[in-house]
Amino acid sequence: MTSTESKYLVVVAVLPEYRYHFVRRLHELLPGDVLFAAGDEHLIGTVQSGDSAGLKFIRLRNIPLFKRRLLWQAGALKLSRNSESIVVDLNPRSLTAWLILIRGRLLGQRVLVWGHILPRAGANATTVPLRRFMRRLANGVISYTWSDSEIVRREDPDVPVWVAANGLYPRSRLGASDSLARDQYLFVGRLVPDKKPDLAIRAIACLATNPASSVRLTIAGSGPELPRLQQLAATLGVEERISFLGHVSDTETLRTEYGRSIASLSPGYAGLSLTQSLGFGVPMLIARDEPHAPEIELFDEGAGFYFRSDDPESLADAMTAIRERMERGDVRRDELVARVERKYSSDAMAEGFRDALIGAAE
Repeated sequence: MTSTESKYLVVVAVLPEYRYHFVRRLHELLPGDVLFAAGDEHLIGTVQSGDSAGLKFIRLRNIPLFKRRLLWQAGALKLSRNSESIVVDLNPRSLTAWLILIRGRLLGQRVLVWGHILPRAGANATTVPLRRFMRRLANGVISYTWSDSEIVRREDPDVPVWVAANGLYPRSRLGASDSLARDQYLFVGRLVPDKKPDLAIRAIACLATNPASSVRLTIAGSGPELPRLQQLAATLGVEERISFLGHVSDTETLRTEYGRSIASLSPGYAGLSLTQSLGFGVPMLIARDEPHAPEIELFDEGAGFYFRSDDPESLADAMTAIRERMERGDVRRDELVARVERKYSSDAMAEGFRDALIGAAE
């Protein structure tokens, strides 16, 4: 095969920076046999690919169609014609994925789909039947979570399914830090409306009415909401209590920030930020009624608290409650880390993905 062909090919809309450890480990497990191909920007413009040198993938030209409702990836069909196994996004909006699946059916080429079994809108979303049809066209499914894999086994028992849980870091980099004073709450994520970072600022303002309170909030992330959030902090008079770090990808910097944190906050939908927080031994406060990603299966009473959605006072109460719980020693940080190490490390993710590519027993 040429340098742009591979035994196993993974064609995805984008390959974000947070996939680095997973991609690196998969290359170690299948040296020279696996190739990733992705475009620069998703239909959701704030979701973008990372550095191609670090992630080792071929750049495709993503072409959004029909007012960014559908995606075509120029070059993907040609690139994938000689691969033994191909993985495509489980995303009905990807015309590329559909055509690779149909070609696979016609020519006997092995094609797997990878992604969330249900969209964030839930089981009643209009795209659910299309996702199920994609699964049935495929030779197998790679699921992000165990709960998702059970949906496939229940609905389509004849379709093979493997789990490659959405892990961010290798087991060696996970762990709780107890060397720092925990004096802040932490929000990590894109600064977009769906994540509702403004609610965290409003909750800090609620707590700041107590003269004895010295609580602080650190926001690690970038996005279009940043100017509005900075203005909101100034308007509420809490700008001195809030630190805006911008985008942070360095693992050790994140470990330090989590090491200083009483808890992390998820005012909008929770997803990878949950696995990250628990992996560093930090509980999370999560809005109850949001379209959470399937990673929410990791969350229970030992991992933090739910609070009422869109209610800054409820979040403030949860922040106070988790601080008291931490001070009593009721939060077992080592147990939070262990649950991520077992199933949600980038090592476990790569191992599950490898098994899917080679067709190992489920």
